[in-house]
Amino acid sequence: MTGLPLWFIERQQARAEEERATRRVLSPNDRPRLALIGCGGMGRADGQIATEFGDIVAVCDVDDDHRVAAVEQFTLDGRAPAAYADFRKLLERDDVDGIINVTPDHWHTLINIGAARAGKDIYSEKPLTLTVDEGRHVIRAVRENNVILQTGTQQRSNHRFRLACELVRNGRLGQLQRANVWLPAGLREGPFSTARVPAGLNWDFWQGPAPAMEYVPERCHTKFRYWYEYSGGTMTDWGAHHNDIAYWAVGLIAPRDVIARPLSEPVPGGYTAFADYEVHYRYDNGVELNIQTTRDDNIYGEKDYEAGTA
Repeated sequence: MTGLPLWFIERQQARAEEERATRRVLSPNDRPRLALIGCGGMGRADGQIATEFGDIVAVCDVDDDHRVAAVEQFTLDGRAPAAYADFRKLLERDDVDGIINVTPDHWHTLINIGAARAGKDIYSEKPLTLTVDEGRHVIRAVRENNVILQTGTQQRSNHRFRLACELVRNGRLGQLQRANVWLPAGLREGPFSTARVPAGLNWDFWQGPAPAMEYVPERCHTKFRYWYEYSGGTMTDWGAHHNDIAYWAVGLIAPRDVIARPLSEPVPGGYTAFADYEVHYRYDNGVELNIQTTRDDNIYGEKDYEAGTA
């Protein structure tokens, strides 16, 4: 995606101007009112954690089953959250202070920009955007509308990872020369057949800004990450966590050289993201970062995604 629809920009800019003057200011004793957009397993898991700090007053999903499950989960003392199938309608609410965006990767940018222009603070799952250019649009929207955006790289909140990076960056382990990261290999399957869209799923809306495709069950929900149309394979899935810790330890913004090599080719008519690969970074200070996929089943499995724990 290289740009946003003109109608979306004009409407959101007009609404942002109106809401900027009336934005609610939270006191330290207030519980923020939150909306969950994307109510699959990971979405409901993130939403549940958020209830420790705020109240879920609205939920949104293009899949009826996910939406109904979220309403049931976040109903408290007989008060059910409002349910939406269109995030744009949800963003019109004045009683929402922040959103939790747990949609597939290709929807992150439009929803985050829309939320920023509606004056909502944002917690958005990783990766922040699908492309580098999308990231520039998101940063601009957040700054122009003076909202807070946090990306879900939860490992940075773990004291063990922080301690390890502090030890490395402060030279307690000696001079850093090399860092190695292992990521789970992706799925290398196909070809797949089209099927009837399940009742209750708005497949056209699910695809959103991505190229229009006929419905294939393996494209939707947890399997979306294995298609470059919607995600970046395991490099932007678990890689968003593990590579981030390695970057943190190295302490430099970007490498000087990058060499990437696929170790297998996608099956024609199947998943489009490379399943097996290796990537080598070299930084200006001479440090090497080596990233390679593994098929060791003892590390991660598809059940992690189904359970909403990955």
